Amino acid sequence: MPSNGVRLLVAYDGTDFAGFQLQPNYRTVQGALEEALRRVSGEPTRIRFAGRTDAGVHALGQVVAFDTDRDLRMRNWVLALNSNLPHDIAVRAADPCEPGYDPRHDAVEKRYLYLLHLGVVRDPLLRNRVWHLGKLVRRDFPDRRSLSGATNRLDIEVMRRTAQLLVGTHDFRAFRATDDKHKTTIRTIHAATLLENHCNSPDLLGIEISGTAFLKNMVRIVTGTLVEVGRGRMTIEQFAALLQPGAKRVQAGETAPARGLTLLSVELGRKHHSG
Repeated sequence: MPSNGVRLLVAYDGTDFAGFQLQPNYRTVQGALEEALRRVSGEPTRIRFAGRTDAGVHALGQVVAFDTDRDLRMRNWVLALNSNLPHDIAVRAADPCEPGYDPRHDAVEKRYLYLLHLGVVRDPLLRNRVWHLGKLVRRDFPDRRSLSGATNRLDIEVMRRTAQLLVGTHDFRAFRATDDKHKTTIRTIHAATLLENHCNSPDLLGIEISGTAFLKNMVRIVTGTLVEVGRGRMTIEQFAALLQPGAKRVQAGETAPARGLTLLSVELGRKHHSG
């Protein structure tokens, strides 16, 4: 077994990737990272990661780990890997860990951010970062606070109250992709917050959700369903019913586009938290 373990904090723009996990004949984040590691370490290297992200989803705080016989200072791993990575991936930090360490088994909490763009005019500079709702949102004109000249009429307050229903342990079977393979659909959400004027822009609304683990497309389906509530097409009571064991995927809203979702961080230390 290799003598050294290294843990990396990784950021990437998911636009041009077919997801995180390795797929034959497709460009993936895992594939790019392992190719960079092969060049730096001089040996084939398989990484372990805190969780997969879908095609088009971004990350600011993905965590991966690998084993190697090469002995480098942590700062040198960062510099060497970034010199061999494509422009849409960067290693932000590195620290030592035990060989065989798997961040998936050490993750206590994952935190995601979904960005909605509420301006009447789409923003080309944000095209790969947001879901532009456009004509889906009712507006009053004009609004001098908004660069696009629009006032958002999405009912953000009712969306905020609805989002609080997510907090706690619930059955999220109605909020998972139809091809999700998880055996259990019970998940625990720690917080669900709406962030108005995100990055000081009146056109940006953030939905930040943190929890122990997530089903496939869960945050995106939650987002699409919250938008239905904000538009008045679903009541809070109907949303609450979706958290019951008998609920079905077809009863929830659409799956929000992948481009608006970012994995912000992964909190580690499950062994420490469990005592």
